[in-house]
Amino acid sequence: MRINSSQKSGAVNLALTGLMGALVIVGTFISIPIPVLGDRTMIGLGNVFCILSGLLLGPMYGGLAAGVGSGVFDLIGGWAASAPTTLINKFMMAFVCGLIAWSGRSEGKKLSRVIAGAVSGSLTYCVLYLLKSLIEAKLEGSADEAVAILLGTKAVATIVNAVIADVVAVPLALAIRRSLESNRMYLGVVQSSAAQLAGHDLRRGVSSVLLIVQAVLQIVCVAALLPGVLSSAGEAGASLAAWPFWIAAAVSAAQAVAAVLLLRGARHALPAALLFGALSAAFSVWFVAAAALQPVLSKYLPIGVVFLAVLAASFLALLPAVHCHKKA
Repeated sequence: MRINSSQKSGAVNLALTGLMGALVIVGTFISIPIPVLGDRTMIGLGNVFCILSGLLLGPMYGGLAAGVGSGVFDLIGGWAASAPTTLINKFMMAFVCGLIAWSGRSEGKKLSRVIAGAVSGSLTYCVLYLLKSLIEAKLEGSADEAVAILLGTKAVATIVNAVIADVVAVPLALAIRRSLESNRMYLGVVQSSAAQLAGHDLRRGVSSVLLIVQAVLQIVCVAALLPGVLSSAGEAGASLAAWPFWIAAAVSAAQAVAAVLLLRGARHALPAALLFGALSAAFSVWFVAAAALQPVLSKYLPIGVVFLAVLAASFLALLPAVHCHKKA
């Protein structure tokens, strides 16, 4: 099945992805917060829509909707420091779910693969979330007993969320899928997602999605966090220029456009994506160095590290494409 890469189809695919991302944000707001030893977790419906994104849109578009939607929720919901890791964890949740559910020419319609995908995606997120919580607790120097209580409480919450997500999302996805079978716009997503599960398209799709989500989160981080950082720097008597951050946001916007064109297979998109990705990586290196030297930025250092890791993963996924491009 060939990927439908027409301009109209690409716009529709991104529109449906944006719609699911918005539903992820709304679903995450419907939650019960649980305070845990100075931290917090929650039980809610966010994971339902993350799994639903993977089941309905496939690994690429579903991962993009779940990752960006959850990352934006963290930024506007008071969890800004954890937004990058949330983006990656929720992206992987929907990506693994969609990858399994849509594999073997199933296209998200075979019940056994749908259930296996939903369970695997939820378990992937549980492991990543608890691993992130463990690393954070150890870096903060928490006592072993406190770490055990923290992880135990968060494990219960994330398992409950996983059960809710799978029990609700699987039948909901099957019902929605049946109602959308005759919709030509949705069939464009089906064709695109099915085609991206093959070899080179999959690697290019993974890289494109990683570049897009990193760019979007970097822009949102600059817009949401920079005013507060500048205010804190002024109060502390530290000198911090705003212009490097806004240049980085502009580069991220260009990176996102290049990544979208790369995802659609546009000509010359690969060199542009590599160029703007490299510029974003250079900014992230500068930011990590600045955060290590300036106390006002130190708490945001993990954001720079995660952005570097995402960019490195996107470059690794593009290596076969770069090799083919040089031969051509």
